[in-house]
Parts: sequence; structure tokens; C-alpha cells
Amino acid sequence: MFFRPFVSREHGLSEGRLPRSLRDPIALRLPLGAAFPLLLASTLCAGRASSPAVSIPALPAWSTFASVESVFGYKDNLLLSSAGEERSALARGTAEILLMRTPTQALEYSAFAQAEGTRFLQGETVRNEARFWFRQELGWRPGPQWELHLPVTGYFDDKVFDQSDTEVERLTAVLRVLGAVAGPTLRWDFHRIAWLEVSAAAQRDVYADGSNDGWTRHGGLRLNVSLSRGWEAGAGVNSRRRAFDSREQYSASGRILPGSSLRSREEEYEIRMARKWGTAESWKCGLRCAFLDYRDNGSGYFDRREGQAEPELEWRPAGWRLLLRAAARRVEFGTQTVGIGLNPAPRIRDEYEAEVRVERKFSEKWSLVGGFRWERARSNERVASYEVNEGLLGARWSWER
Repeated sequence: MFFRPFVSREHGLSEGRLPRSLRDPIALRLPLGAAFPLLLASTLCAGRASSPAVSIPALPAWSTFASVESVFGYKDNLLLSSAGEERSALARGTAEILLMRTPTQALEYSAFAQAEGTRFLQGETVRNEARFWFRQELGWRPGPQWELHLPVTGYFDDKVFDQSDTEVERLTAVLRVLGAVAGPTLRWDFHRIAWLEVSAAAQRDVYADGSNDGWTRHGGLRLNVSLSRGWEAGAGVNSRRRAFDSREQYSASGRILPGSSLRSREEEYEIRMARKWGTAESWKCGLRCAFLDYRDNGSGYFDRREGQAEPELEWRPAGWRLLLRAAARRVEFGTQTVGIGLNPAPRIRDEYEAEVRVERKFSEKWSLVGGFRWERARSNERVASYEVNEGLLGARWSWER
């Protein structure tokens, strides 16, 4: 599957929550052929001594889901380069496992792991990419309106990153990063259709070359409201403070300031809208809009403002799944400029993404999967511009209990 991570922001499992449907009363639905004999039996037994009540089997204590996906495809720009693109066929494998503990009284638990590896068959500079993501969460409900969760997330990435927003050289590079995030989240269901959530976390990133090692502190506040006719709306504020272990500040002209320590502050504001409709809620759509303000503690060389919009549409008819996703992002730098002269233009960067994924289930455990992903970055500095196309086709095996 296409990975969105961390952010993905995207992945209720990405929030580490158990679906609310697991906490709702269970309705037993029987097909007509099975329901008629039961009704007939109850009629014949009317007036007789009451028989023992039929017991409904209890839910299993644990629920498990696992899947393995293997795809082949082609990518036309492995290095995210503005010129001399490196192209290659590829083989990719993905494995996922989800483990959930059925809520009992006040406690609940869930764990999710995903591993992905890509081999570029004609790659010269880049031959492999790999990533791993793991999240476990322990939840406690001290009362009917309160939830306390402690998520712990670990991740590893070995891939080509675009560093144009953070590095003076404005380039892409193959980086390996190992990281972890942990912190509590408290949710208050103050109304039957609304909840408020506050969170805090600490994050540690360690890079193989040590270039961006550092600590990040997170704080967030979110509000969510479930409206009528399947509509849901939310808003949130996220604050991040990052301290680098060894990076130094830069002057307004891009020169290193020896002996200094680089710090950054990010403030992000977002709104979300989503809706479900159709038979068995087979249609889903969503829209996320966000604004980010990034500041450093030096001359402001890395200061920037970002605006982003991410629409998404999903359709699940019988045996099929169609997912359409897009994103548009505008980055405006406050200090960095492009060109020479007395009044050079401020640096601007636009990014666009589009993705389509199709799944066709042809047996209980097997599905045919295919997808296409397009990414484009444009800047008034040509070296920071590139375009990528990637197509995939393969099969997926899944199992649940």
C-alpha cells in the first residue's frame, strides 16, 4: 500500500485509537433465510414453559489483522533531480500487522507495525529504500467522558529526502534516520457529538551522518464535532520546538555563524472536514487545510510560511476499493532570495501531489492492487524543481481474526 505516514496525517488507526464502533452496542443481523425458522420456532413455543435464553458468544479478547503486499512498477526520478533524472523499474514489498485488545472496563490496547522495502532494478546512485513504522498505545477510561492514551511510536527511514526547505545547499540526499515519539493524550467527550483533545510529546531523531540529530517537543489541541448526515468537522493547533545537537545558525546571507546553536519553532493551524454516505457508508471524502509558520532562533534564514490543502475521496463498492488523494502546498521564505542584484526576489516553492489506488478483491484473502503517484515541485530557483511519476501493480494477501 502507499505509505503516508507519520503522518500520513493522514493513518482512526493513525491516531492509535480503537474504532468507536468497537465501543458501541452490537446488533445481531440475520439473513431472511435464517430468521424465518427462528420466528416459526418462537411461535410454536408460545404459551409453553420458557426455555433458557440463547447466549450470544462473547467477543474475542484480541483482534488481529495482517497483510502482505508485493508490487512491481516503475519510477522515473529516483533522486528527485531537476536534471539528469535516474529511472528504474522497481520491486516493493510491504507487510503490516494490527493487534487490538477489545476494550474491557476501563483499559484498552492497540499496536500496529508496518515494514516496507523497495529494490530499484536499474538504480545506480540509489539501489534500495527501506522504512519501518511501529506504534503501540495504551488507553484508560477513568470515566464515561474521559480518555487518557499513551502512544509510543518508533520509525526508521532509509530513502531520498528533499532537504530544500532546511539546507542551504537546497538539494536532495539519501539519508537514514531512526526516531521515536512518545507522550500522553487526554480526550474529553464534553458533548455527545463533540470532543476536545490535548496532547504533549517528545521526539528524538538520529541520522546516520549526524547532520540533523536533535530533540523535538510537541504540544497540540484539537476539537472535533460530529454533525448530521454523516458530516464531521475539526480544528487543531500544533506547536513544535526543535533543538539540534550540532547544527549552527546562519546569517541572512547564508553563512555559518561559528559557535552558535540552531533552534526552531513551528506553529501549525489546521481545519478538517469529512463526510460518509451511501449504502454501508461506501463513499467517504475529506479535506484538510493547514497553515504553518516556521522560525529559527538566528537571523531568520530558514524562516518560512506554508499553506497546504489535501482533499481525499474513497469509494468501496462490493469487492472494490478506489482511493483518490491530492495535495497542494505553497512555501514562501522570509529571508532567502533568488538571483543577484539590488533587489532579488524572495524564494518561493510550490509542491503538488496526486495519487490513485485501486484494489479488486477476488477471494477472501487475495486482492489485486494497482496505483499511480505523481509529484511535482516548482520553485523560482530551478535547482529546487523536479517531477516524479511512479506506477505500481501487484497483489495483496490479508488475514484477520
